[in-house]
Amino acid sequence: MAASVEVPPRLDAASAESGATKLFLVRVINYLTNHVVSHLPSFRLRHAWYRRVLGVRLGPGSGIHLNAYIWFTGPGRMRREGLLTIGHHSRINRGCCLDARGGISIGDNVSVSPEVVILTMEHLKEDPGFATVTRPVRIDDYAWIGMRAMVMPGVTIGRGAVVAAGAVVTRDVGAGAVVGGVPARPIGDRRLHPEYVLADPFPLLE
Repeated sequence: MAASVEVPPRLDAASAESGATKLFLVRVINYLTNHVVSHLPSFRLRHAWYRRVLGVRLGPGSGIHLNAYIWFTGPGRMRREGLLTIGHHSRINRGCCLDARGGISIGDNVSVSPEVVILTMEHLKEDPGFATVTRPVRIDDYAWIGMRAMVMPGVTIGRGAVVAAGAVVTRDVGAGAVVGGVPARPIGDRRLHPEYVLADPFPLLE
């Protein structure tokens, strides 16, 4: 997957002032998104904000539960580049962290368990300026990510794959594979060929 290194540009005074105003507005939207909206006990209200303000592409029947934290650099870029795309009937459970700065694509009928962290940006440890690099994450249809697992930048998780609870995924996971551990390694295969639909109704006041 393509990676991009973030290097701060040099700005003149006018550009710096404009950039400061934009940064302030992004910070306000970030605060409202992650400290107010994410705690509202209503899927309808949260989803309206995520779609209309952040530009999240959220498919029919999909839900983002309470207390999700969404990292982003700006809602305009989120919308233009489709940096957070979730397919049909997928569930992002309580307390997940979605780092959309480098782009996250989640397929249909994906189950992301509570407190999962999906990262797309990291620092370059050998860089003298401690620069950052972004690499997108893709999670294909019917994947199941266990509670408190962590998916690192640049990873692809294949169709129907299972990531065990608490695993740290640093490499691609093949379709139907079951991985676990730190770092995650193959521990089995999913014998089911999934065709189900995650169509349970959204819980009231969640």
